[in-house]
Formats: sequence, structure tokens, C-alpha cells
Amino acid sequence: MDEEHVTCSVLLPVYPYTSFEEYLAASRLDSRMIPFSSPDFSLPVDDMVKKLKRDIVRGAKGLKIHSVLQNAGMKDDRTRAAVEVFGKAGLPVMFHIGISYYYLPEQEASYPSVPEAGAIEDFFDLARRYPDFPLIAAHCANKYAAELAEGTRGLHNVYTDTTLCSADRMLESVEKLGVDKVLFGTDYPFSTLHDALREVDTAFGNNESVKNGILYGNASRLLRL
Repeated sequence: MDEEHVTCSVLLPVYPYTSFEEYLAASRLDSRMIPFSSPDFSLPVDDMVKKLKRDIVRGAKGLKIHSVLQNAGMKDDRTRAAVEVFGKAGLPVMFHIGISYYYLPEQEASYPSVPEAGAIEDFFDLARRYPDFPLIAAHCANKYAAELAEGTRGLHNVYTDTTLCSADRMLESVEKLGVDKVLFGTDYPFSTLHDALREVDTAFGNNESVKNGILYGNASRLLRL
């Protein structure tokens, strides 16, 4: 962050692998770190909701849900309950999008996952169910910009990020979705700040207005910074 002159970074937990508490502690050590929360789907729904509300009071600026790794689909009542906590507070909810396979067959018993739970069509249903809640479809600038634009046509609550994007994909995402709906992202440690920022420079050159929106302005508005 110091080398790249980055003002702040959003930390996105996937419970139980990482937690809000872990990232809250990081934010207290370095105020540039902005923690999101992540639901504990093993709790009874009422207890899960109470914890998420406490997380907001303690400083959570948004919610991260990884339906594949957390074994709770976007149509699951538990997912909807978690989304409603943050959506009603006006805070963004980010979903992993993509039918993704993370583990070898011999690992599945120890690390259960539901790859099909990341289907983009399920996100479309969620976005239409909650048209007033800010929702972020992670990774769509890299893979599904056209599909996201078509599947959420007429909605104004949907965003995506530039995780793992080439410059060409960034340009396409802005064309399909609009510059105000694209957020800078790295998916660290799979991509570094250095590499991701260079792709932004390649894509948008000296267009400081577009770059500022993607790198800071859009996120600042969503996170109320």
C-alpha cells in the first residue's frame, strides 16, 4: 500500500476461514484497513442476525458472502436474512459470482463446498428481490460483464469489481455497466496491487475522472467514507 500510494484497503472475510473479528483487529492496528463482516451460517438465524447487527455497530462497512465456500446459496433464507441486515442499513453486500471448484475430490469431505451456488442467475434473482440494497457481484468485470448488464437491466443497485481483470476487460465492464458501477479490486493474494493498478493505467490512461471513480469515488460513496 505504501509503495503504490494506496489510501485504504477493504478486507473481505469468508467465515469460518477468516472473520470480521480478525479484520477489525487489523483495522485497529492500521486505520487504512476497512473491515467487512461475513455471516456465520452455523448459528440459528436469529443469533446470526444479532451478531451481524453488532458487527455494524462495531465498524463493519459491508458484508461478504461466498455462497460456494459457505454452503449457503443466494436463495437460502439464511442468506436473505443476512443481506437484509446490511441492506436495510444502507451498506453493501458482496457475493462471489462464478461456479467455482476449489478442492480436489479427496478433500471434499474435509472442505465441503457447493460450486453451483455461485451461479450468476441466482444473483439476478437476489438483485431483483432487493432493488434498493447495494449489491456487488464480485469478479463479473473479469468474466461476466455482458451477462451482468443484461441480467440486471433496469436496476440501479448492482456493482462489480475489477478483480483479476486485464485492461481490455476493464474497458468492457465500463462500457457495459457504466463507470459508476465498477469498483477497483485485486483478489489479493492472487493479484497484487501493483499489477492491478497497472491494468487500470493501461485501460484508462490519462482519463483521471474514470480512474478516480473506479479507484476511489465509487467505493467511497458505497462505504460512506
